[in-house]
Amino acid sequence: MSSCSRVALVTGANKGIGFAITRDLCRRFSGDVVLTARDEARGRAAVQQLQAEGLSPRFHQLDIDDLQSIRAVRDFLRKEYGGLDVLINNAGIAFKMADPTPFHIQAEVTIKTNFYGTRDVCTELLPLIKPGAPDANTAHCCSGQAVHMMTAQTNDFLSFPENEGVTRTLRGWQKLWRGRRLTVPSEESKIRNPRASFHQIEGEI
Repeated sequence: MSSCSRVALVTGANKGIGFAITRDLCRRFSGDVVLTARDEARGRAAVQQLQAEGLSPRFHQLDIDDLQSIRAVRDFLRKEYGGLDVLINNAGIAFKMADPTPFHIQAEVTIKTNFYGTRDVCTELLPLIKPGAPDANTAHCCSGQAVHMMTAQTNDFLSFPENEGVTRTLRGWQKLWRGRRLTVPSEESKIRNPRASFHQIEGEI
């Protein structure tokens, strides 16, 4: 059991935004900060970098695509801290624009990690959130806005009738270019808050 009663955990924290969040939490948060990463060597290297700055993060391996890995973190938090105070869902993947991987494979891999992986983390770790812990809505709103932006960014791909795939909309299975007429305007409207509106294929509701 840790001597600290409070703990914050950041997923995908060995580099980039996750690393910066971990650094800031180490400076400001009154408790332990757990840096997690899929690759243990890279995660421990990130911890050493922060230690060289005079900070004291802890490390735990976490692959959000692996349910056993998530549950190992859950058990660690329960044993060491009796729960969790702050959860930052940062882990995710993004293909580079020039990546030659076919679009449908990129989509499958991305959804597996960014949606299902994050869902599994929430399923296992949110029940550990202690009473009186900070409201998670602010961080979640940021994530929601990112989803809306990414949906709108598929506009160019979805706009062409020659894309013969299908997309799931509220009106059933549609060709991508047809479903785009519902999905993209709706998501773009969310980006322009507070002027949000609802759309169907025939137009604005």
